[in-house]
Formats: sequence, structure tokens, C-alpha cells
Amino acid sequence: MPRHLIIGNGTAGFSAIQAILEYDSDGEITVISLEHHLPYSRVLLTHYIGGHVSKDNLYMTGESFFKQKKVNLLLGAAAVNIDPEQKRVELDNGRVLSYEKLLVATGGKPVIPQHLQKESPDIMGLRTIEDASYIRQKSLSGAKIVIVGGGSLAIELACALREGGNFPEMVVSSSHVLSRVADDEAAAVIQEQIQSYGIRIWTGEDVTEVVHTSKGVEGVVLSGGQEISCQVVVICKGVQPNREFLDRVLPTIRGGIKVDSNMRTDIPDVYAAGDVVEAYELSRQEFCVSAIWPHAIAQGRIAGMNMTGQDVMYEGSLSRNALEIFGLPVISMGITRVPAKRDWDLDVNQDKSSYCKLVYHDAKLVGAVLVGKVEKAGKLQAAIRKAAGIETVLN
Repeated sequence: MPRHLIIGNGTAGFSAIQAILEYDSDGEITVISLEHHLPYSRVLLTHYIGGHVSKDNLYMTGESFFKQKKVNLLLGAAAVNIDPEQKRVELDNGRVLSYEKLLVATGGKPVIPQHLQKESPDIMGLRTIEDASYIRQKSLSGAKIVIVGGGSLAIELACALREGGNFPEMVVSSSHVLSRVADDEAAAVIQEQIQSYGIRIWTGEDVTEVVHTSKGVEGVVLSGGQEISCQVVVICKGVQPNREFLDRVLPTIRGGIKVDSNMRTDIPDVYAAGDVVEAYELSRQEFCVSAIWPHAIAQGRIAGMNMTGQDVMYEGSLSRNALEIFGLPVISMGITRVPAKRDWDLDVNQDKSSYCKLVYHDAKLVGAVLVGKVEKAGKLQAAIRKAAGIETVLN
């Protein structure tokens, strides 16, 4: 009986479980999970904070699924070492598990700048159910919350808090929010929408200090010298692969574990998927970490299928972000920041309520930003994947 071992119980890991069960129903599956929860959707955490989703509805399945499918689920356990020669994984409790096929789906963790790493429950990231529950409880109790960061998660959290009756403030080091995907024009529309709902945005500022006493967090100091009174600081500065214990086994990895088109690592019979991997990005034509939920699902499924003996290729990721800001939809995909070089072209259309930017390289569509009117997002995404020419898209 094949023994499949999965490290990680998030989106990629659960997707792999479903694929293995589909193609190898007789195989033995064991899942190691650092968290004490059944698989849940991290993309719904801000919806839970905002009161739109109950905690029970965060979960992707129930305990009965694992019992019926005879999947061994080890909650609250951490893998600390992999022995690829003996095909064994050592856990933090001393237990050793053997495998025939191994999937590493350890996900990511919040990036916390070193000077903000304090021993306080009120200085935190947003990644787990515990994080979301704590932020929600603090918000409902009336605590003032400062969000450090201006990316998608920061904006989603700010909107969720505001919808729950809180008035958070955002501190953004860049000149505008969504600096990695939006230009000045698009950001202006987005920021106006956010601020119109009473959320203050401090742009071009960093949090240099958190004022912390025996009573807890009392405020933050910005690089410009301003002080903001608050009781909670939530840091949304991105996600990094959760791979520390893997460094001894895969010393050549950079940002994440590099995998081939079958989601295999350099170690025989060891696969990887989700936020921990460097997968091929289509528009940039390079390997990079893409911490996006749909990519984790696809990668986990392909890894699971190939662990059962299938030969399925991952076609590559396309960077994509979608969010709704108080009814204003925003979608970005592919390359959205244009270098000052030849063979790059832009097609920009803007009115009072919408903004659309298409990015071309060598007459091929490689990226798009849509604000307001997003009906063509699906067509544009397909065009980027097919490397369509300008005439194809414009027609």
C-alpha cells in the first residue's frame, strides 16, 4: 500500500489529499499540521473579521471527511527534519514517520520587520484563525487598530474592520497603496474610495517605533515624527515561505522551494506546492513565489496526482489579485509595472468611475489593471496566458 505523507494542512495540502484519493483510493495518507485546526480558507479570514462569515464557515471540510476517507490527521505536530535517504520525517515530539511519496506544503508566514518584532499579542500579522479571532475581538471591543502595509491584505483588512464598525488607520511606506500592481492613476481612484469611508491612509511613512508599556500597545511613531494612538498593530507586509527546517535538505533554495512542472523538488519522491514553492510565472517567464490561493489549489492537485503515478504538468502561475473595496472591484494580473525600456507599450482608458491599463511587451499582452469595470478580466487573463498580440486583444 503506497504511503503518502503531506506536511501542511492548508489549501495546497488539502487539494493534494483530494487528488490522491481520486487516483489512489487504496493509498495510505498521513497529514502533519502545525495548527490545531481542520483545513480552512485563509482568504475568508478578513470576511470573518468583518462579520460576513461565521467561524464555522471558514472550514473547507469536517472531521468526518478524514474519518470516512481514512486519512491520518496529526494536528499540532511540526516536522523538524527530512531524511531523504531513509525516506523519513522527524516530528518535534520525537516521532518518526516513513513515506514513499512526500509533499511539502508548509505554506507561508507573515513578514514582520525586525524592529517591530516585539513580545506582545497586540503586535501581530494576519495568517491564522487565532489571528483573525483576536483582531475581531479587539475591533468589537473598540480598540484603535493601525495597519502597517498597503497591499491587498492590508486593504481587505481595513475594509473588514470598517464594515465591523471600527475606524482603522493605514501606514503605507510607498507613495500610494497597491504599489506593486497599481500606478498613480489607479491608486488615486482606490485611495479615494477607501478614504471616503473614514479610513485614514498615511502614505510615504514607515512605523519606526511601537510605543509599548506594561499596559500594552499605546501607539506608533512614524518616520515623519507623527504619533498615532492605538492599541493594536497589524503588520501586512507580505508573506514569506515557511521553510526553515528544509534548509539543511535543500540548501540551494532561494525565496522558496524550486519545483519542476510536475511539482517535484530536486529530491526523489519529494514534491512541494503552495506558498512555499517557487513556481514558473508565465508573464515574467521566471520562477518566483506566488502566494495566491488559486495557485495553491492547482499546484496541490497536480502534486497529488503525480504522487499517485500520474504525469500531469503545471502550466505555470499568472500573478493575479482581486479585491472589492466597498463595492469597487479591483483586479490586477501579470506584469503591471512597466520598465523604461523599448518594446513596452501601454493602453490606458480612464473615466470618473473606472480605470483600465493594459501592458504589452513585444506586442504581446503581459499584464492588466482594472478598477471599477472588470467584466473583461477573464478574457484578458486568457489572452495573457496565450500571449496574444495587440490586435487580438483590442478587437
